[in-house]
Amino acid sequence: METPADIRRRWSYLRGLLIEQLARFEDGSYQIMSDSKDVSVEAIYQLRDAIRDFDDLIAASDARCPPEG
Repeated sequence: METPADIRRRWSYLRGLLIEQLARFEDGSYQIMSDSKDVSVEAIYQLRDAIRDFDDLIAASDARCPPEG
């Protein structure tokens, strides 16, 4: 079973990847197409929401069980 510290480390890594992809959507170097329609704007909102939601979960976990050291 993963410890809270393991979860925070994994989230930190995943968060970095999400933020990097978000930047690529915003600068236009990434596009998501569906039925010939650019859905990148929706992807940006979804990524932002996912990052914010998980940040909130980590913060709530930290409030219940503060990280050591």
